[in-house]
Amino acid sequence: MPRPGPILIYSIYQSDLVRFQRLLAGALPDVAIACASTPEEAASHLDDAVILYGWGFPSDMLEQMPKLRWLQKMGAGVDDILQHWRCGRQVLLTRTDGALIAPRMVEYVLGAILDKSMRFDTARRQQDRRHWNYFEVGTIRGLTVGVAGLGAIGSMIAKALRALGARVVGWRRSPKHCALVDELFCGRDALAHFVAACDVIVLALPLTDETRKLFAGDLLSRCRPGAHVINVGRGGLIDESALADAIRKRVVGHATLDVLATEPLPPDHPFWDNPHITITPHVCGPLVPEDVVPHFLANYEAFASGRPLMNIIDIARQY
Repeated sequence: MPRPGPILIYSIYQSDLVRFQRLLAGALPDVAIACASTPEEAASHLDDAVILYGWGFPSDMLEQMPKLRWLQKMGAGVDDILQHWRCGRQVLLTRTDGALIAPRMVEYVLGAILDKSMRFDTARRQQDRRHWNYFEVGTIRGLTVGVAGLGAIGSMIAKALRALGARVVGWRRSPKHCALVDELFCGRDALAHFVAACDVIVLALPLTDETRKLFAGDLLSRCRPGAHVINVGRGGLIDESALADAIRKRVVGHATLDVLATEPLPPDHPFWDNPHITITPHVCGPLVPEDVVPHFLANYEAFASGRPLMNIIDIARQY
């Protein structure tokens, strides 16, 4: 029986695309596989592709794929696709398991926390002035760290922080036990109590209609003075003007942002010049082909045999 295909692999990163193609071609030698890193390169393959495995493609491209039956997002977030979803239930939508991306995100969060607790910013300023002056550093063991979103990624972050001795509290939208946190807050009404309990707040939530700009002025005003906000979820979770105001008022002491509402961040955006904001260009959860391709291949075998796939997105719930 012929294997389902053709497959279109789409990635805006050309170096990754070569590795994705090599891994899939090696595992599926009898399946037609095409690759593209721009809409122009993809154009000649859209009429025939049955499967799209990609990241960074324009959402309107899906409307030009009449035979598309399954789309797997290389990353863990699908909000960019669902904003303009026109495929209904005719196309199966899956994502990469967050647990495959989480280890590097854990390292990013730990690095952001340690950079502040160890006061490396003070050390860098002293080094610039060739000034030797003793200062006292903090410790993760003295912090209460809140993790908003306890899916695969948030749970791994919580586990790592507890292993280092932090008191970890969690927030999730619906009640569900989580043994990885010392205290759990559930539901919208508990959010203010959650942020008030935290020295550091880590956002690891998906972006949905319910979570868009969830962290706005009223909520940010409830933070502990000097709180450190770290966003590794989605930029749209935060009201950026409210965050800037909270930093100006010193309610939020620092923000480390790997995701922004608009990416790339415009050159004239005020965050660039804010010394209390650290910006990284969406790098904390890299899509390493060797890490994520096995998940796609397992789903491909399920798709080919008519079995249920992993990490199916509920279009109505948006995650």
